[in-house]
Amino acid sequence: MKSLISIMLVVFSLYSCSDPIDSGDTQNCGNVRNVAYESFNYCGQLKENPTKPIYLLINSTEEMQQKFNTCGTVTLPDFTQKRILGLLAGPKPTGGYNIKIQSVIEDDCQILVQYSEKAPTDGNSETQAVTYPADYVILPKSTKPILFSKVYDVVDYAIVGTYLGQCSGANCNPFFRIENYKVLQYPKVVNFPAAFNKTDYKALIFRDDYAAFLLKVPTEIKNLKGQTKTFGAPDDHDQGGVYLEWSQAGVVTKIYLDTDNTTDQTPEVIAFKKVIQDKIAELKTKS
Repeated sequence: MKSLISIMLVVFSLYSCSDPIDSGDTQNCGNVRNVAYESFNYCGQLKENPTKPIYLLINSTEEMQQKFNTCGTVTLPDFTQKRILGLLAGPKPTGGYNIKIQSVIEDDCQILVQYSEKAPTDGNSETQAVTYPADYVILPKSTKPILFSKVYDVVDYAIVGTYLGQCSGANCNPFFRIENYKVLQYPKVVNFPAAFNKTDYKALIFRDDYAAFLLKVPTEIKNLKGQTKTFGAPDDHDQGGVYLEWSQAGVVTKIYLDTDNTTDQTPEVIAFKKVIQDKIAELKTKS
């Protein structure tokens, strides 16, 4: 991990309360592995907005109450096992800014949180007022020091899933986002099509072979780059559908596949549909 951090670590002005992050000497402590974490959304506002970039670690209900205004009944993590990490970008002049935790990895000595930031493009912003971008995740409890690394936003990924209109119960529509270094599970996709960037997620410890998956994409689908196409009539008679969302450098292709092997599905597309279904079945065992 020492060589990884020496390449990736960017010292930046994040502080916990008033203490700067200690980005001192790193150690080489065994194999690097993904940390299982999940998104956290809270309706309560910070009692005091940050005047500069900070990070927060919340380890108890009491700390939550000290830092946030209450907002009704909210399920908090089990603080005997979990903690909340927040990255707060500080004041921004308008809307359209964003900070996002991209991944969390660790070895036997330290934890590295990789994050990205975005600014509005071409002067576009939703709010012409000061905003305070933030991102929160739930992490396992640990005594290891946390380091931070600024990375590029992930623009290459594939989201796969199956869906059924008449669906109820937990995880009835399983969706997963596969990237080079991590896999996200979306356990609560109840309204499909979904805005996955606004959907709760869980990051798995499992790291998939993203490149090998892409090798199985048929030419017919590769040629649809940036388009949306439906094969057959997915879920027309409650038979369900198979979904692929494929982002290549931010250009998103969306494919809806009838579970039935309809006449507009070539043998190559039908074979790839089976690849997607098998991949979903595999990832469900890793959740």
